Amino acid sequence: MFLVDYLTGELGEGEILLGDDHGLSPQRRLGQRVVRVDDSRNRVVMESGREIGYDKLLIASGASPLKPPVKGTDKEGVHFFNRLGGVKRLSQQVLNAEKVIIIGAGAIGVELAIAFNKMGKNTLVVELLGRVLPQMLDEDLARHVEKQLTNSGIRFRLGEGVSEITGDDRAAGVVVGGREIPADLILVAVGLKPNIDFLESSRVKVNRGVLVDEKMRTNLPNIYAAGDVAESIDPYGRYELVFNWYNAIDQGWTAGCNLIGIENTCKASPGLVALKGMEPPVISIGRKHFENGYETLSCTDRAKGVYEKVFIKDNHIDCYQAIGISDRAGLIYGYIKERKDIGNIKDGLLDILHPANLAA
Repeated sequence: MFLVDYLTGELGEGEILLGDDHGLSPQRRLGQRVVRVDDSRNRVVMESGREIGYDKLLIASGASPLKPPVKGTDKEGVHFFNRLGGVKRLSQQVLNAEKVIIIGAGAIGVELAIAFNKMGKNTLVVELLGRVLPQMLDEDLARHVEKQLTNSGIRFRLGEGVSEITGDDRAAGVVVGGREIPADLILVAVGLKPNIDFLESSRVKVNRGVLVDEKMRTNLPNIYAAGDVAESIDPYGRYELVFNWYNAIDQGWTAGCNLIGIENTCKASPGLVALKGMEPPVISIGRKHFENGYETLSCTDRAKGVYEKVFIKDNHIDCYQAIGISDRAGLIYGYIKERKDIGNIKDGLLDILHPANLAA
């Protein structure tokens, strides 16, 4: 989760790797790919053909970047941003690059645009949907962020898709709206998909990810899943993929406890995104589903650059979005995760959030 900081040179390799064995000295099989889970024999099959037996199994295979149906994504000079090795190659190539194009204006795409812009690169972001951060902010707040980013020097092509990445063996640019735009480097950031291909021949039930219950158990009693690969019940009672570190911590702890016989359940974690490198801060908690019926509380102080929205349904907060303020995040996160009824405080909720009474 610190790859952007590594790319910009703010953190070194030793500072971005997380891990402490706590004296347990686990056995490792690094650099070896699992290609199949034979759950009828309780065996994991490696790419080399080697098999490893298990009594209980935890699937924590994470997620990988989505590869859009665009011709040319396999060319040299096209990068997907999720692994240290790839970011090391990117950090070398960016030294001689002047023009960078990013496909996708989600959180990762925008964070990369901010990083490249600060590095002095001519940065263009192309997004098929009509606004930046379409899964994170509503149209109103997205326009404010777009304006701030544009004022900083980042360019956008919104509501347009990339139809092709040009060049021979190496990428030379992208085609947008029938016209080629040249680039030295191209970053693809259009979303993530759980790594579940190796489960195709198993009996583990999958949808978009591995389906789990509140104990992180799959449909097979001795197999668990946690993190980006797990599709669990979200705070709203729906199966959901939640790609964030806080969710991975909660699910990993719950799965670990149950694996060793300590019964534990996991309360679903709402999505939480805080853009790195953005000033003023931009944050989104929970998810605003697309159906109607939301009551929206909003608070604005243009002089301070503060824009804040709370989306409420059935006296519960479903989603919180804010620009220019982040110290409410812990409080709101708890309200959403615990599904606290706010019916008795709804009318005064903004006063609770803003003791200083920002202008509504």
